[in-house]
Formats: sequence, C-alpha cells, structure tokens
Amino acid sequence: MGVQLNIKDEDTVNLARRLAHKHGKSVTATVRAALEKLADDDAKAKRASVEEILAIGRRASRHWKPEYADMELSTQHGDLLYDEDGGFK
Repeated sequence: MGVQLNIKDEDTVNLARRLAHKHGKSVTATVRAALEKLADDDAKAKRASVEEILAIGRRASRHWKPEYADMELSTQHGDLLYDEDGGFK
C-alpha cells in the first residue's frame, strides 16, 4: 500500500467523497486536484506580489534625481556603508 493521509474530520471525508462521486473521480484524485488548485492560487498570489513590488519600483524610479537614473542604487548604497569584508566603514 502507498503513502496514507488520515483525515479525522467526518465532514471533510464526506465532502471529499461527495465531490469525487459527483465528478467521477477517486477521492485521492479529488483531494489532489483541490490541493493543486490551492498551490496554484498561492503561486499566482506570489507572482502578483512580485509584480506589484516591481511596479512600485518603476513608479518610484521616475522621481529619482537624474544623476541616479542609471545606478544600481542598492549596490551603491551598500558600497557607502560597508567595506569589502561586509563590516561597517
């Protein structure tokens, strides 16, 4: 026998069985599909967060002084604060 998942909540088991029967799938396939959808939703939310952060950076960059326009500011900032060994200057 393969790996097992023991669900102790009767309502959850009944829901999984009803959905499996309704869709003509096994309980395992039904639970897997639900978990994959949750994982996909999480991945989409994470991608959206990254896109939002990048958009904020793009909007903020429009307000930088011209002399900073082509600089990697995080690198430049670090160069000002830390020595080559990572200690404070």
